[in-house]
Amino acid sequence: MTNDLYIWLSAIIIFAFGSVLIFFWLKKFEIAFLFFALSPFITPLFYENIPAIEIVGGSPESPGIGGYTRAIILLLLGIVGIITYIKNFSKLNGKIPTHLLGLAIFVFFSFISSLYSLDPNLTLTRSLLLFSVFGFLLGFNSWLQEKGNINKALNILFIIVTISIFVTIIGLFALPARTWWHKSPRLIGFWEHPNNLGAFCMLVYPIIFWKFYNIRNPKKYFILLILFLNILLHILSGSRSTLIASLLGITIWLLLEKNWIKLFFIVLILGISFITLVYFSPSSFYREEGSKITDLSSRDSIWKGAFIFVKDHPFIGYGYGVEGEIFKDESKIDLEGSFIEKDAHQSMHNGYLSVVVNLGLLGLFLWLFVLFIPLSIALPIPFNEIKAYSVVTISMVLITNFTESNITGYSTATDIYFWIAWIIAGNLKLNSIKQTSLDYKVNSV
Repeated sequence: MTNDLYIWLSAIIIFAFGSVLIFFWLKKFEIAFLFFALSPFITPLFYENIPAIEIVGGSPESPGIGGYTRAIILLLLGIVGIITYIKNFSKLNGKIPTHLLGLAIFVFFSFISSLYSLDPNLTLTRSLLLFSVFGFLLGFNSWLQEKGNINKALNILFIIVTISIFVTIIGLFALPARTWWHKSPRLIGFWEHPNNLGAFCMLVYPIIFWKFYNIRNPKKYFILLILFLNILLHILSGSRSTLIASLLGITIWLLLEKNWIKLFFIVLILGISFITLVYFSPSSFYREEGSKITDLSSRDSIWKGAFIFVKDHPFIGYGYGVEGEIFKDESKIDLEGSFIEKDAHQSMHNGYLSVVVNLGLLGLFLWLFVLFIPLSIALPIPFNEIKAYSVVTISMVLITNFTESNITGYSTATDIYFWIAWIIAGNLKLNSIKQTSLDYKVNSV
């Protein structure tokens, strides 16, 4: 088979398969939501947990079939989201919420940045994927206007995280070579890095708590079992920043609930647990021999190097999605002996710094405006488990974004689950949440 024929055949298969998916997703949008929530899992499924030098023709970080599959799924979901929004256009009176409008402006800015990008093709590709996420969020937002769909979405998330936790537990014993990281005694589960597993475990807590508040007493023991298993996996991942963010997230939940007695005792237990972990830390918490538990794993060298380049393009950056490529310019920074990679896969380990490198201070100001609007909508609302879920999820991701590039667009679990909580928070209007809050009080009696 010639190369051209192979390309045409692949295109026909993708078009046919994509058309079928779009048809079913438009019929049942919750199925589209399921695929959106599962999209971060696609690429890690193809990850090979072996040293990069043993992989012929690539590295564990290269996109491969998993990356391309995820990209195609996101593009199709974007189409479905836009069509769903158009179908509900009259019900919404053609209005787009302020936070989604702000995200649309940011996406437009990302496309414009291809005009001066270090890698225009990469910027256009990643901007298109970000646009796809925006398109899906448009449809998701309109779908949530129907009564009961927020709970339906959260139940889907609960099923996903429950199955993921049990699959990971089984993998500990059945596939230890795949689930334990080859570089150190840290658990990665079925992700590509222990920190990715840690981030996922962090995202699980507010989903579990939401379910705990919405289930009758006999079934609460099952929820507690899932919580215990998630804590175990989280500790084995050795992801310190996400553990700290999770502790803060639980505290935020209790502050929102304003149950001061519960807050005092749980914070006391969390404090004791944290101190115990610090003084009797498992080996997964240490990065190199002789390092301290508070070691930044050379993140500070990345940040210092990035700021050298930021000074040259402080206002509009180097182009969306190309942050790692700035290090190719060795005239400005000496990378001899450094672990920094000179390509687009190099993370800044700070999502805010990534935006500054990509789109400058103008992009950062717009980004922060976009990210925080739903919080301003949700916070004034009386306590409700849905509000608590969305506020805690958003807060934890924003906190860990200082040490990981956890919210930059479309690629990670923290990206996708952040956007889900972000849209839900933006839908918590004061006049529509009162009845739900009342239902919560009745059920808790």
